[in-house]
Amino acid sequence: MNFSNEDKSIIALNLVPHLGYGQFQTLINSFGSASNILEVPENELLKVPGISQKLAKGISEIKNTNNAEKEITDAERIGARVLTYKNKDYPEPLKNLSDYPPVIYVLGSLLKKDFFSVAIVGTRKPTPYGISAASFFAAEFARSGIACISGLARGIDTEVHKSCIKEKGRTIAVLGNGLNKHYPPENKKLEEEITKNGALISEFPLNSQPDKENFPRRNRIIAAMSLATLVIEADIKSGSLITAKHALDQGKDIFAVPGPIFSKYSKGTNSLIKSGAHLAESADDIIDEINPFKKLLKEKKIFIKKECEKSFAFGNSEQKILNFLENELNGTSIDNITQKLDIPSKETASSLLGLELKGLVRSLPGKIYIKTQ
Repeated sequence: MNFSNEDKSIIALNLVPHLGYGQFQTLINSFGSASNILEVPENELLKVPGISQKLAKGISEIKNTNNAEKEITDAERIGARVLTYKNKDYPEPLKNLSDYPPVIYVLGSLLKKDFFSVAIVGTRKPTPYGISAASFFAAEFARSGIACISGLARGIDTEVHKSCIKEKGRTIAVLGNGLNKHYPPENKKLEEEITKNGALISEFPLNSQPDKENFPRRNRIIAAMSLATLVIEADIKSGSLITAKHALDQGKDIFAVPGPIFSKYSKGTNSLIKSGAHLAESADDIIDEINPFKKLLKEKKIFIKKECEKSFAFGNSEQKILNFLENELNGTSIDNITQKLDIPSKETASSLLGLELKGLVRSLPGKIYIKTQ
């Protein structure tokens, strides 16, 4: 992968501790490019609003792109890609964020179809009910071809990723640490499984620790990468509600699974529902509200239907009947089919039975037959 000097400069600046997006953007606005920023004397950096002496010193210490080149080499060593916001492969949804990350690290694959994705988040200490709900929803989405995005944390996040993998669905984990750190440590093997049919994403340099302040920050990416956010079990002060707030600020739909009124882990989800979030009892509740999901499922059903039809060998009468029923939206009688198509009644009955067994026709009361949709 080729990196321009500007890309390397952006990566270098991303390595400066505590340089936030706002400060990064202010510097870009002041000096025109990341490359120019690295050429500016420390005393000039101090003139920029919001740039402290500590930050100015940190930037001055990265006066060339050697650190960036090492970061790129280290990323390639573990099979990860480093994408700056100027790279064509940088995820489109993140570009819509006012505080988009200048750099993201990707281990695994990001595909165009990952546009059809839902964020599922919740407590790190779920009840058996929460674990069952997380597994249930993730499995339903996976079977529908909808990717699940979560944060790889203990509890609900972990169940979501595991359930997707079990159903051979796509799942993406957004981390609050660098890719060289494994948090929580017991999920190291799960990370490997995720990269086989999904991706690990982080905006933090490779060796960044899972610091407490990183997790609220990563939640905006979880929300941005998905079309909707589902919260399963959350205390009233849960970080999951931060993800929901980010989603709301981004104009996304929020869904919550209702919980027992006596459980503190239902306080957050029930509060969301009271405040206007959609109540979700199944994946269909979410799919039916999000137009891209509905369109995806409709196209998927049409594709499966066509593939099934291709795989069957039709007799001449079966094909005639199937074509005829295409225009009989409310169905029609066996006598009408026999008469209109001039087919012997025994052959009509035999052909209809064959089409029923293939799942292409179904019978209604009164010997009415209709083509399956």
